[in-house]
Amino acid sequence: MNQLRTCPECGTTITETSEAELCPGCLLKMATNDSVVDPDFEQTQITPQKKRQRFEAPAADELNALFPNLEILELIGRGGMGAVYKARQPDLDRFVAVKILPREIQGDPGFGDRFQREARTLAKLNHPNIVSVYDFGQIDELFYFVMEFVDGVTLRDTITAGSVAPEEALRVIPNLCDALQFAHEEGVVHRDIKPENILLDKRGRVKIADFGLAKLLKGDGDEDENLTGTHQVMGTLKYMAPEQMATSRNVDHRADIYSLGVIFYELLTGDLPVGWFAPPSKKVAVDVRLDEVVLRTLEAEPGRRYQHASEVKSAVEQLSSGPIVPQSAAPTDTGKGGIRIHKLMDNTETKYRTRHHFVLISSFMLVPLSLPVFRESLPFGAAILAVAFALFIWAVKIKKHLVWETTYKGHTIRLDCSSMLAERIYLDDGLVQRGGLGTKMEFRTKIKVGDGIGDEIIIWFDAQFRYCRCRIDVEERM
Repeated sequence: MNQLRTCPECGTTITETSEAELCPGCLLKMATNDSVVDPDFEQTQITPQKKRQRFEAPAADELNALFPNLEILELIGRGGMGAVYKARQPDLDRFVAVKILPREIQGDPGFGDRFQREARTLAKLNHPNIVSVYDFGQIDELFYFVMEFVDGVTLRDTITAGSVAPEEALRVIPNLCDALQFAHEEGVVHRDIKPENILLDKRGRVKIADFGLAKLLKGDGDEDENLTGTHQVMGTLKYMAPEQMATSRNVDHRADIYSLGVIFYELLTGDLPVGWFAPPSKKVAVDVRLDEVVLRTLEAEPGRRYQHASEVKSAVEQLSSGPIVPQSAAPTDTGKGGIRIHKLMDNTETKYRTRHHFVLISSFMLVPLSLPVFRESLPFGAAILAVAFALFIWAVKIKKHLVWETTYKGHTIRLDCSSMLAERIYLDDGLVQRGGLGTKMEFRTKIKVGDGIGDEIIIWFDAQFRYCRCRIDVEERM
């Protein structure tokens, strides 16, 4: 049974089993205060996840036989990226974390070489806001990392406790930006930035865990997958960038910046930026100029976001050091404070897109195959051509499924991929943009709504060989 304790800083009752002396709120308040770090302070590790997971973790006793130089004490967390154990290094008299990667990866013949290459890169990420990797290797088909052990809470624990004030969020974000900027300059993209992977130790210091593991477990050369479900290896749906939901190919550091924006919005408002969502200053008492910073990190198109995490840090620190501009002092007609964002549509289609290309290519391949058959037997050659023609007709019918349509305040928006040679965007039955096969399109237009100044519709469309993704956002003037 959990023992009740009292936080010595604020007097809040603590019912958690964590060894942290302070409550989650006080730990967050201590974050980024630039306090002097005691070099003798023992670094420790990850708070146990309470989420149900499918990964079958090895027993601690089983691992003790494999790691003679460590004392595996207990399992403290598990998820789609593996299992984490608290362990002790007797020679150095310190606690460490041992992460065991999923056994499922053993079927990948190229994983061993990729593991060695990527693990060396991760071990070089020496930054105060990144969980350090001390060692890595393979024992009896188990790939593992020995890491810094951070004793404290996750940012998710703190958000759940409801103890995040806006000014505390403004102290945490620059630390996350520092860590991301450092990793990105080293060529490492996290791909799964979320509150569960952000830790606060006993002194309130912010640290990001699991850097680069999503890329390591997936691999660069693997085929892309539709990630709009709960594919935990490559990301977590609510925090993933739009381009990351569709495909893992060509996902770069700007996906981390989008995820940072989701966390920023959640820390400020307590909500996630999904569906209709107002700028932060419309929900809480924060500087209205923060709206532009947050909304820019949440741009659907990577090119419209901040291009570097350091830019987000500079923008936040500049606003934090200046006078606060309340919502009432902000422009209400054209400024960012006078809008709210709505995701009108966000669909990713792989089934019909993949099937169409498979059938179409098959029909084309049968045509040259029929020519030598004609020389031997006219009926057989004609039969192959007939099959090729039937497959072509089938491919045309399949592509008719690739049409999306929605309405907004009486205006109809349609994205049409049914044509064999082009992808088209229509607004009120008028063609507004046309692109070739396998194209990316972005279209912005203002629409007249009553006597107002008009809302803005942003259509972001990406058509590739194996998938189509269409997203429509509306910036509604309030």
